[in-house]
Amino acid sequence: MAKILLSIPDEVLEEIDRYKERKKIKRSQFFLEAIDNYFKVLMTEEYFDRRKKAVERIKKTSEKVMKAGIKDWDPAGEIRKFRDGRADELLKRWEEN
Repeated sequence: MAKILLSIPDEVLEEIDRYKERKKIKRSQFFLEAIDNYFKVLMTEEYFDRRKKAVERIKKTSEKVMKAGIKDWDPAGEIRKFRDGRADELLKRWEEN
């Protein structure tokens, strides 16, 4: 296992020590849990960023389709069809195993 040297302000260390005493954990466990939670936050932010970009791409595609004169195209419906088809495929695989 790797070891690191970390410099933090005394006040922060005191706060960490108060917390670890209440929870009956070691400092290393505190930092591991803090890092794990931070990665969860980062992954959540990335997910919502990808989702926002996907919605923006769908809007641009929808605008292009409308400019091309196609009036009855439903981008949400297309996504639903794709998602539902994918779900059906996954369910079949699950049932086979």
